Amino acid sequence: MLFFVAAAALVAVAAGLVAVVGLGSDEEKPRSAAPAVAMGVPVDTGVGPASYSSSPSTGVYAPLARRADDPAPLYEAEVFPKEAAALPDAQTGARLALRGKRLDHDCAEAIWGRALGEELRRGGCTQAARTLYADTRAGYALTTAVFNLASVEDADRAVEALGRGRGGGFVKPLSGAAPLDRFGTGFSMARGLALGHYVVVSWAQRLDGKGTETDEGLLSLLIEGGKSPAVLGRAARAGQAG
Repeated sequence: MLFFVAAAALVAVAAGLVAVVGLGSDEEKPRSAAPAVAMGVPVDTGVGPASYSSSPSTGVYAPLARRADDPAPLYEAEVFPKEAAALPDAQTGARLALRGKRLDHDCAEAIWGRALGEELRRGGCTQAARTLYADTRAGYALTTAVFNLASVEDADRAVEALGRGRGGGFVKPLSGAAPLDRFGTGFSMARGLALGHYVVVSWAQRLDGKGTETDEGLLSLLIEGGKSPAVLGRAARAGQAG
């Protein structure tokens, strides 16, 4: 029961943050046209979480239902803002530092699994942004990913596809020095959220590989990892414009 309560909390927190993020910087944002879809073939195998759950998009993200209405590509400073260089978590007492970041314009680079690759291709995936966070003293690591799809329907399908078993495919965690090179082995938990035409994935693990589905520390990190500054910011601005 704790897992499902935390999952619901993750959706509620993301929705609540939309209004807050909208009060941020008025910095000029790129307004270029939507890019054409060009996606390669992902590798066949990789690691995945022991536990995964997902949620479809909600009405809060209706202004982001179509990429045609949100055509500017995600950009580096938007998905990796300076404020996100560290991620404090009250539940675990950890302060996870950003250890890696990458923005790809070929979504196949950010995943493994042919089935997932076909779903993202079908959904018109044009970008994938990934981060790797860790606090090695506290013993926690977190991977996040954001995928830019064509529509809310595509995002809803994608978060379901991520949970179709280990053979179907998942996010490829960024590489890191030991012990982060073992991310994805042992017990880990992940959560996929459809937020309008975006998919946000958070994936948490104890560095000793231990844990269960009721691990409050991992559940808390899933919530923190689901707060994508880029997506929340766009949702807030789109809501204000509407």
